[in-house]
Amino acid sequence: MKMVRRKDNKGRVLQKGESQRKDGRYVYQYTDLQGTRKSIYAKDLSDLRKKKREVIRDLEDRIDTYGATITLNQLFDRYLSLKTNIRNSTRQNYIDLWNNNIRHTPLGSKQVRKIVKSDILKLYKSFSDRGLKYSTLRTFDGMLIPSFNLAVADDLIRKNPCIGCAREYKKSDARERVALSRSQEREFVNYIGSSTIYAKHLPMIKVALKTGMRCGELIGLTWSDVDFDKEEISVNHQLVYRKVDGKYKLYAEAPKTKSGTRVIPMTKDVRRELLIQKQRQIMHGTTSKEIIDGYRDFCFTTKRRAPIMPSAVNNVLYNIVNSYNKTVKDCEERLPNISAHILRHTACTRMAESGIDVKVLQYIMGHNSINVTMEVYNHVSVERSREEMKKTESIRLII
Repeated sequence: MKMVRRKDNKGRVLQKGESQRKDGRYVYQYTDLQGTRKSIYAKDLSDLRKKKREVIRDLEDRIDTYGATITLNQLFDRYLSLKTNIRNSTRQNYIDLWNNNIRHTPLGSKQVRKIVKSDILKLYKSFSDRGLKYSTLRTFDGMLIPSFNLAVADDLIRKNPCIGCAREYKKSDARERVALSRSQEREFVNYIGSSTIYAKHLPMIKVALKTGMRCGELIGLTWSDVDFDKEEISVNHQLVYRKVDGKYKLYAEAPKTKSGTRVIPMTKDVRRELLIQKQRQIMHGTTSKEIIDGYRDFCFTTKRRAPIMPSAVNNVLYNIVNSYNKTVKDCEERLPNISAHILRHTACTRMAESGIDVKVLQYIMGHNSINVTMEVYNHVSVERSREEMKKTESIRLII
């Protein structure tokens, strides 16, 4: 008996698993990797067969893209739950960033198999438009890429849509890494020293400019970390202000990398400023009384004898710059925005300008990668070449 082949309403022969509904839509039914019957739909036959080919290819490669309904939020939660080599503070930071920026958006609830590269580019563009720093964007990249890598490894998708998406935004970070010029640094320090309001912050700022310590390392510095006899500063922890176990407060934690733990030689300038700070604490009764995760006797404190908050450091720097710029005339140079990171980058630049060995500088700064240190050296070399070329302008040839 001859088998009657099924056809659609246009007379086209339908293949195995294909059918057409009364409303005209086409359906392809198949069995997924778990043995469950699934269906995919399309408005026309050519689109259905395109999807059908993808399903067959995925099933042959044991990838269940059409069967996977996991959302981006669920994928991220799965990734984070499986990640063990991460500190509690970093984990909480990831959760806060995700909850505040992705979880309650359409992208967060979108199925992973439906997310394409343009979705990630659109997300990063929105971050850039909001003025988020490249370093923050990189943090998101550091969450999204491994999350999608997990989806690839679990055979939920074929490829990671995040790869390379953050690359084009790297240029926007240039403004974060601009060091103060020598004249700007001199004006900045002199103004603080002559101010009745800000002079109390001078030791902390000078120590930052001469050691290149990170903000968390600076505010976490204790007197037991300072050895005046050996003229050394031990950097082995930092203070961070984060939400952990539902509470925002200061926590002490080890440096993120092994290179962050180091001993910085104490110059005469740094020694003098630390001695001044110690004497001030004794005279004004502001010796630290607070204990944070076992650390006490912090070098830089508030009037209430508590360690200085990271945000407070940047607020002080902002206020100093704002106050200084109000005193300059229109024809005079104004100070740029200055943050704790700018102080660190300035310190690194000054040391590079002095010709210090690049490996030594990497150690002092606590850079995990020599490439970061070399970026400063290369920038200094370009600036030096400009200065040297300017000298040739005064040379006259005798003919």
